[in-house]
Amino acid sequence: MIRIVTLVAMMVTSLLCNELEAQTLEKGSHNYGAGLTGGIVVGDFEDAYSSDIGVEVVYLYGLTDRISIGASTGFTNYFGDDITIGGITVGVDDAQFIPLTGSFRFSPLPKFFVGGDIGYAIGINDGNEGGFYASPRANYLITDKFIVNAGYRLIDLDGESLGAIQFGVGYKF
Repeated sequence: MIRIVTLVAMMVTSLLCNELEAQTLEKGSHNYGAGLTGGIVVGDFEDAYSSDIGVEVVYLYGLTDRISIGASTGFTNYFGDDITIGGITVGVDDAQFIPLTGSFRFSPLPKFFVGGDIGYAIGINDGNEGGFYASPRANYLITDKFIVNAGYRLIDLDGESLGAIQFGVGYKF
């Protein structure tokens, strides 16, 4: 029940926040954005972390009127949860990452984009070595400047997946 309430809260928060992500519809265009994302943790670490929130900056170059490539980075915080091991409850510290990625977007329809970011997430808190990063997503351009999106964020930590279902609202510069 707590996960459902948290998921609904993250969706509402994401709709109210500006996840600023550049999108392009013109060949040769240069686009920039910055933003905020939020999500619910799933996968191998769903008992240790409840949710995440992050900021991103992105640059995209329009290869064609439907395909963009670029790079992105940002900061993501995964909120630690309490876990019980052998009758003892232990608090899990938050985990922080700085992803460094290549980005790709494809627009099969006007105002609709699919794509993702692939790279490496640098772990910045103690004991966090980071890992492979992938974030597929779908975006919808609701105005010339504002975007809503949904996707998945995965960080592979030595064979275990730290994943999160993501939601966001964006603004492009």
